[in-house]
Amino acid sequence: MATFIPGLRGPILPPQGAVNILLVSLPLLILSETKSIWTGHLVLKTLSSFAFLYGPLKLNAHSYSGFIDWSRYDTLITAGLMASLIGDICLVPAPSTYHKPTPKGVQREPTASFKLGVLAFAGAHVAYIAAFLKHTTSISWPIFIGTFAGNMMLAKALGVIYPPSVKGNVGNLMNLDIRGEMRPLVTGYAGIISGMLAAAASTVAPAATWPWQRIVGAAMFVLSDMFVAKDAFGAKETDAQGVYTGRPNRWYKLAAGWGLYFWGQMVLAGTVY
Repeated sequence: MATFIPGLRGPILPPQGAVNILLVSLPLLILSETKSIWTGHLVLKTLSSFAFLYGPLKLNAHSYSGFIDWSRYDTLITAGLMASLIGDICLVPAPSTYHKPTPKGVQREPTASFKLGVLAFAGAHVAYIAAFLKHTTSISWPIFIGTFAGNMMLAKALGVIYPPSVKGNVGNLMNLDIRGEMRPLVTGYAGIISGMLAAAASTVAPAATWPWQRIVGAAMFVLSDMFVAKDAFGAKETDAQGVYTGRPNRWYKLAAGWGLYFWGQMVLAGTVY
C-alpha cells in the first residue's frame, strides 16, 4: 500500500505497482490528448483506468488463495471500479468523430456508446452508494439529505440539470447545451452521483485508517464530472472560420479533470485495504 505523501497520515492508495502505472500512463494520456492522437487516447486511458482496478483485483486473487478475507464492501467497490473502466472505454469517441471538425452552432448527437458510458458510471455510483451504506458504524441522515440537496442545487445552477436556453445566467453558469433524451439521462446521473457523495459524507467507515478517505475520493469524482460535462456539452472555442474540433487540448484542463478522476478512483480503491 502507498500514501500520497510517505510518512504522513492521509489516504491509503493501492499497492505501489498500481500507483506506478498511473504515474506513467496519466501524463502520457494528457500529452497524447494535447496532440489529438486517438490511439494514445484509447490505449492510455484504458491503462490509466486499469491502474485503479489493479489493486483490488490483485487483492481479490489473494482472497481466493486464502491469504485474506474478502468482504461484501470489497466486492461492491471493485464492481464500481470495473463499471468505471467500462464507462471510460465507452466514452472514447470513434476515430472519425475524434478528428472531424464540427461547424459552430451544430451539436453532435450523443452516440449509443456515450449513453452506455453514462449508464456504466451510474452503475458504478450505485455500487459505491451500496458499499458506503452497508459498511458503516453510523449514518447521519441530516447530513445525507443536506449533501444530496446541496449538490443537486449546485448541479442545477451550473446547468447540468435541464439548462435554460439563455446561457451564462444563474441556471447555466457552465454554458452547457444539453438537448433531447440526454436531458433526463444527465439529470438522473446527477441525482445518482449526488447520492454517492451524500453516502460518503454521511457514513463512518469502521476502523478506517484515514477517516476522510471515502469523502475525499467521492468529492474528487464529483469535481471531475464537471470537466466531463463541460467537454461533452459545453461551448467549444472556434477558429477564424467558425469551426471547432471539440477536443479539449489545453493540458492544464486535462490535468485537472483527469487528475481528479483517476486519483479520486485510486483513493476509493484504497478503501478496500
